[in-house]
Amino acid sequence: MKSKKIPRRILAQPYDYSVQDIVDKIETKDIDLNPDYQRNYVWAANDETQHKCSRLIESLLLNIPIPVIYFAEQAETLKYEVIDGQQRLYTFYRFLNDGFVLNGLEIRDDVNGKNYSELARKDRDEIRKRSIRAIVLLNESDEEIKYEVFERLNLGSIQLTPQEIRNNTLRGTFNDLLKELADRPLFKKMLNLRLKSDQKNMAHEELVLRFFAYHDSGYKRAKNLSYFLTEFLKTNQSPSKRALKNYTDLFDTTIELVYKYLKDNAFSNFGTKTGKWTSKSNRSLYDAEMLAFSSFIDKDIKVTPNQFKKRLEKLMADTEFRKSLHSQAGGTMIEKRVSKIKDILLGKSL
Repeated sequence: MKSKKIPRRILAQPYDYSVQDIVDKIETKDIDLNPDYQRNYVWAANDETQHKCSRLIESLLLNIPIPVIYFAEQAETLKYEVIDGQQRLYTFYRFLNDGFVLNGLEIRDDVNGKNYSELARKDRDEIRKRSIRAIVLLNESDEEIKYEVFERLNLGSIQLTPQEIRNNTLRGTFNDLLKELADRPLFKKMLNLRLKSDQKNMAHEELVLRFFAYHDSGYKRAKNLSYFLTEFLKTNQSPSKRALKNYTDLFDTTIELVYKYLKDNAFSNFGTKTGKWTSKSNRSLYDAEMLAFSSFIDKDIKVTPNQFKKRLEKLMADTEFRKSLHSQAGGTMIEKRVSKIKDILLGKSL
């Protein structure tokens, strides 16, 4: 008889906190504004033109409803981590501590140029006593579906990347290792990602994860990339110390080998029309070069670095190879890319 599948559950509890309560909890560290997966405070960066911080405080004065804040309760300490609402919470904290003055307001233009302590007593009370609805995901919630919850909650806000969500929902020693390896000076020197945001949104950590996931799967993936990486990290959340050391050695030795043969052109495309290497890294080339070189650790490479680079330039003029660099296909295209680079390392003619 087929056993009945027990539904997985998220246990959530709604609370209403005053703004003062929230600020007090931030000050006592009962609310963690900066868990690993959260971004830095970004509202202040463009507030001179957008006045987001001031408009949020004005909403409190006008009794305009504030979107719900979401917390996750830590199992060990019962403290709250912010899932969604970090920018709003930190704005409350800053303002009640005289961290900025109000400006750009049109409805309550009488308070422009004032910080919290300069407001009339009535306005200060309106702000600090205003009620904010919070939803707390209790620590008894099913861990396996937290990834889905975090992803969906962030669809309507400053959206987290899949790796930022994995970083929060799939914690463990392997995730810690990804962050450690992503911070390697040589690795950061070799990577030049296209977007400025990639420096902050855990793109480096995701590339380390990609390497391990493809390496251990033999370049095979049947699912889409995001699911493939999530499943791999979920399966390897807490490996043994020996396994962690093996992963560390594999990564460090591979990037050193790639750098030896390609130097600053690692992971970069060669423009056949310009005759120059591009300055930006290509993720498909990253996969191919890392996976190919990793299979030659402690093995004899048949070409010199100069010979390898010249043959790679020639390979990048190949129509099929260039096409594979922009393909979203899974294992088949990856295997083709890796195989071509392996052939160069074996000294085979193209």
